[in-house]
Parts: sequence; structure tokens; C-alpha cells
Amino acid sequence: MDLSEEVEDLLVRDVMSTPPVVISPVSSIKEAAKTMVDKGIGSLLVVDNRGRLIGIVTKTDIVREVVARGMSPSEVKVGDIMTRNPYYVMADATLKEAASLMGSYLIGHLPVLEPETGKPVGVISMRDILKIAPHYIDLVLALKK
Repeated sequence: MDLSEEVEDLLVRDVMSTPPVVISPVSSIKEAAKTMVDKGIGSLLVVDNRGRLIGIVTKTDIVREVVARGMSPSEVKVGDIMTRNPYYVMADATLKEAASLMGSYLIGHLPVLEPETGKPVGVISMRDILKIAPHYIDLVLALKK
């Protein structure tokens, strides 16, 4: 089996970042930004009190929705700016499926859910996919042309 065939067989669970870094919708944007900086990440999964995915917040959301509007990061809540009901991928999906979803909807970070529980178990980013499968760049960038 050559390398491209091995990549074709990779699942999201083989590449995703774990564990997912989560935050409550009632947390402040200041807390979210600090967590992203401390962890060196660009997104946080927003979960309810049962640990179920309800949204995602990215550094771009923070810049666009809070900083650029002159709002106070201490006063704005994550739930106010998060993307609700975000697209996600199951942990047993293929890398190609994840890349296609990202390209179709211009998504940089995809929550990864465990099929049995539906709860977040990781995050996969465009960068994660392109590091391992650079030939998927056309899928990931499909709509940017």
C-alpha cells in the first residue's frame, strides 16, 4: 500500500486534536480569548451543561464581533457571538469527507463527535488535514476560487 492509499484510509479520529477544549455559553469573551491564547488554539467548542455541542467560537468571531465593534470582552458572553448548531463530523468519518465539508461551507475548524454518544471528542482543522493530506487542498479550498 502506498502513502496515498494509507491517507485515503485515515479517519478523522486518527488526525483530530484531543481532547476538545470546551467552554460554556455564559463564559465571557475575555475568558474565551485567554483560553485560546493559553492553549495555542483558534477555536473553542461551546457545550451545554450536559456536555453536548451547541456552538463554536473562533478567534475570527472574537475579532469581528467584539473587538472591531468596540465591545467589552469582559461583558460579552460566548453565547452571544458563537456559531450555533455548527457543522460537525463524526470521529469515524474519513479525512476526505471532513475536507469536503470544510471546503463546501468554508469551515476552518470542525467539531468531532463520537458516534455512540454524539458528544465532542476532538476538533479537526483545515491545517490538520493539509499537513497529512496536502492533495486534499482542492477539496478544502473548493469554494474559495
